Amino acid sequence: MVRVLFEGTAAVGVEVLGAEGSKAIRALREVVLCAGAYQSPQLLLLSGIGPGDELRACGIDALVELPVGQNLHDHPVTTLMWFAEGESLAAAMTPGNLELFEREGRGPLTSTLVEAGAFVRTRDGLPAPDIQLHFFAVALAANHFGPPPAGHGFTIGPTLLRPASRGSVTLRNGVPHSKPRIVHNYLTTDEDRRALTDGVRIALEVSRQPALRAITRPERDLPASESDADILAFIKRRTQTIFHPVGSCAMGSVVDAELRVLGVERLRVIDASVMPSVPGGNINAPTIMIAEKGADMIRGLEPLTPADEAAKS
Repeated sequence: MVRVLFEGTAAVGVEVLGAEGSKAIRALREVVLCAGAYQSPQLLLLSGIGPGDELRACGIDALVELPVGQNLHDHPVTTLMWFAEGESLAAAMTPGNLELFEREGRGPLTSTLVEAGAFVRTRDGLPAPDIQLHFFAVALAANHFGPPPAGHGFTIGPTLLRPASRGSVTLRNGVPHSKPRIVHNYLTTDEDRRALTDGVRIALEVSRQPALRAITRPERDLPASESDADILAFIKRRTQTIFHPVGSCAMGSVVDAELRVLGVERLRVIDASVMPSVPGGNINAPTIMIAEKGADMIRGLEPLTPADEAAKS
């Protein structure tokens, strides 16, 4: 898809690019973007909806000026890794385990890899947890794209739940197939750095408990010490996305309560980009909820009342 097509301020279809060139596809009722927190804003920007100066710099006429692409944020995770005695899930992919899974639906291949977790407050007085701990029953690389470490172990990943830092999705140029410029600005606030630093300390405390200490080996990838400076240096090296980007087409500033893009007609965005702030946990279920609710609104269904919900149950 290249962009949304408009007649005046009404969305009437989309332009797509294929092997035979560009093609217009008309919409009978409305256009719905569901391309996620990176590409939904990219498509809006390519369609002339976004910050005027940014659009004009890319040779795009501004149809409606909105803060599209701003407010991008995510849950960053810092992974602490220990090698350990015995086998981990790194050895799970065997013919025997595959047969066990296919025949009986059990065994190591039923694992989600994340075998345990916890929501914690890093200090007293917080209204809700600010760190989620993920326990991986395998030794993980320093980033998602690196080769896994050679050996068995476990990983604990403190994850920042309520980041104050904000990034953006912007265009590099007006060429539709150019990748957008994605800048997350992770940990650019003192608040975020403090919370994740304390989250790393909690992960280290967990690792010192008897059950884990009994199986850990000397080889590990951890901060040099528990000083703020050493932990922050480690965070810079081993922090990555946990794939929860939201906010770049936020409700209230880009779309309304029915997910309609402000200032135009017949155009909605229905995906995680509409969340004004990231939930304090995984975003899978909230994103499904947005999709279900968006589908109901497109169909014109009235919201269920408490009495309706009670009757269903």
